[in-house]
Amino acid sequence: MNQKRIGFTLVELLVVIAIIGILVGLLLPAVQAAREAARRMQCSNNLKQMGLAMLNYESATKRFPNNNPLVARTPGQSIIQGPWTYAILPYMEQNAIYQGYDVNRGFAETPNRQYLTASLPMYKCPSSPVPAIASFVAVSASFAPDRTATGGNRFDATVVEYSAGFSVLEPPMNLPPTGFVRPRGFLAQYTTTNSIQIITDGLSNTVMFNECSGGPTRFNRRIAAGDQSSPFGHFGGWNRLLANRMSNDGTTAYAGNCLVNCTNWAGQNMFSFHTGLAQIGMGDGSVRSLSETVSMDAFYRLVAAQDGLPNIDTE
Repeated sequence: MNQKRIGFTLVELLVVIAIIGILVGLLLPAVQAAREAARRMQCSNNLKQMGLAMLNYESATKRFPNNNPLVARTPGQSIIQGPWTYAILPYMEQNAIYQGYDVNRGFAETPNRQYLTASLPMYKCPSSPVPAIASFVAVSASFAPDRTATGGNRFDATVVEYSAGFSVLEPPMNLPPTGFVRPRGFLAQYTTTNSIQIITDGLSNTVMFNECSGGPTRFNRRIAAGDQSSPFGHFGGWNRLLANRMSNDGTTAYAGNCLVNCTNWAGQNMFSFHTGLAQIGMGDGSVRSLSETVSMDAFYRLVAAQDGLPNIDTE
């Protein structure tokens, strides 16, 4: 009599395991790509909402906010007074934080310290590996009130992974021999004339916001390389694009022609964790992608607000 076989032979089991392994190997990159596409879409939506909030702010006040205004409260005691991260909060459904924050106090002083770690998910790119609230190095002596408030120790703050164009050097973007005199970007720093009329290139031709991910960690080519400056990359602090050319490894300013994704150090580059690109929000509220290989000329035309030159292809 024939006996009915129950189970699999070892060879059959190994074949099945091999097939499953191959299928997983094929599916995993697709799953990861789908997840990154969703994260990139959320990042794009953040830029869109920030752009609309900025335009609503301008509609209500007839001007744009200053880009990280540095104010001397008393001799030797400077604070960052009412930067754009604070100014547009009412137009992003964050009026409670806006009302409670005191622009005449430093970001680490009372009552602002309690809002320094507020939940502000619209300022965080989901592709970034850093946490939404991170530990920053001790405040520098230049910001004496905030340094005193933190006791000269590290402090926690809500990470901001977007910045606004402060200025940009003209090509070939060499270090100016007589100081940092630069054509202005969308939001200049030391002026009260941030109006639509000042953006003579037109809103749709000028970068308003761009990605600068990483918070308190300096990344060079997406490799962690230590701490950043304490007032940079968090709510209430500096979040501005300086737009300097860097070496390809992200370590040295003016030593190469890299402008996107080489470093996030103090706003020198646009920087993201999206493969091959960083996302930018234009002055009209639209969102575009900017390639890592963008030319210096194309980059300059996008960031400069008054260059008078037509934009060229940046993909």
